[in-house]
Amino acid sequence: MDKTRHFKKIKITLMRSPEFGALGGVMMMGKTTLNDRVPTAATDGRNEWYNPEFVFQFDDKGVGYIIVHENLHKAGRHMTIYIKLVEIYGHRLVNMACDYWINNKINKADPDKKLVAMPHLDGKPVGLYDPKYDGWTVLQIIKDLKEQEQEQEQDKDGEGEGKGGDGFDEHDWEGASKLTEEEAKKLESDIKQAIRQGQMAVKKMGVGAGAGSDLLGLNELVQSKIDWREQLREFVQSTCAAKDESSWRRPNRRFLHQDIVMPTLYSESIRELVFSRDASGSMFWEDRLPKVTGEMVAIAKALRIEKIHLIDWDGKVGYHEEFTCETFANSPKAIHEVRGGGGTDPRCVATYLKDKKINPDAIVMLTDGEINNWGNWDAPILWAIANREKVTAPVGKTIHIGDEA
Repeated sequence: MDKTRHFKKIKITLMRSPEFGALGGVMMMGKTTLNDRVPTAATDGRNEWYNPEFVFQFDDKGVGYIIVHENLHKAGRHMTIYIKLVEIYGHRLVNMACDYWINNKINKADPDKKLVAMPHLDGKPVGLYDPKYDGWTVLQIIKDLKEQEQEQEQDKDGEGEGKGGDGFDEHDWEGASKLTEEEAKKLESDIKQAIRQGQMAVKKMGVGAGAGSDLLGLNELVQSKIDWREQLREFVQSTCAAKDESSWRRPNRRFLHQDIVMPTLYSESIRELVFSRDASGSMFWEDRLPKVTGEMVAIAKALRIEKIHLIDWDGKVGYHEEFTCETFANSPKAIHEVRGGGGTDPRCVATYLKDKKINPDAIVMLTDGEINNWGNWDAPILWAIANREKVTAPVGKTIHIGDEA
C-alpha cells in the first residue's frame, strides 16, 4: 500500500464531507509530512506530522479521527493561545484539556462514526474523551483537571471508552514559542481565512445533514474578539505614561508651523498607579479573584511602574500597601492574602484616596461589577470586570475579563 497516497485519499474524503468539510481550508494550510520525526502525530499550529507506523496501525476511520484532531488543534490556535497556560499548569494538563475539547467536537460532529472513530488498541481508546466536557472551554477543563489532580492521583491507564490515558498526539509548544508576534498574528489571520473558506465550501455542497451547519463549532473561532489584556495595557500606558524623556522619532507638531523641529516627550515608565481589587463576597465565586489578580501581576511584569498602590475593598478599604513593579510581581501577599468578603461599595476607595492624599495617574478597578453606586473619581479610571454578564460602568472606561476560547 502506498501510505502517502492512501493518507491523502482519507484526507480528501474528510474535506468533501458535510461533517468535516468546514476544516478543508485548515487541512490545506502548511505542510503535511509522513515520517518518523514524531512518535505519533503532531502540529505546530500550521504544519502537521504523522508517523506512518503509528497512524496505519488503525483502520481508515481511526486515521481520519487523528487527521481531524490535528486540524482542530490548528483551527483552535491551541499552540499560540494556550502557551502561557503551559507555564502555569504544565504541559500535561494543558495537552489533556485541549484534547478533551477537540474530541468532544469530533464525536458530536460524527456521532454514528460514519467517517471517523476514536482509535483503539487492545480494546482501549487511544485518546481522551469525556462527555461531561461538552460545551466547556479549554480553560474550564484545565481547572477541572487540576482539581481532580489535587484530590487524587490521576488514573493514567484509563478505564473504558473515554479515559484513554494522556492522548495520542504530541503538542509542539517549543516550535510555537519561537514565533514572533508578527508571525503569530499572520497565523491567526490565515487560520480564520482558512476556516471561512471551508465553511463556504460546505455551504456550496448543499446536500447532507451537515451542509451549511456548524457541526464542529467553528463559528466561535472566527468571530472577532476584543483582546481585553491588550486593552488593559493600552489604558495603563496611554493614561499613565510620564512625559519625561525626549525623542526625535516623532517631531513635536506644535512647532512645525514655525519650521522648528523639536522632540516629542515620551516615556515607557508609569509614575503612580492604583490597583483596586474588589474583595466582596461575590468575587470569591467562579475564580474571579484569581483571574483579576493574575492580570494585575501581568501588568506589573510587562510595564515599568514606579509606584503601585494595592487596595482591597468591599464596603470599606480593608488593605493598602505600596509596591514597586518588581516587589509587586514577586509578592505572595499581593497574590494570596485578600482582605474582605462583605458588601460592594467602590466609593470607599475614592474617599480613602482623598483622605490619604493619594493622587495616582490612573485607577484600575478590578471587580465583578455587581455594584449599585459607581462613585465619583478624580483620576482616570478603568473598570476591569470579571462577570459572565456584560456589566458596563457608567463612569470611566470598561473592559470585560472573561475566559479564553
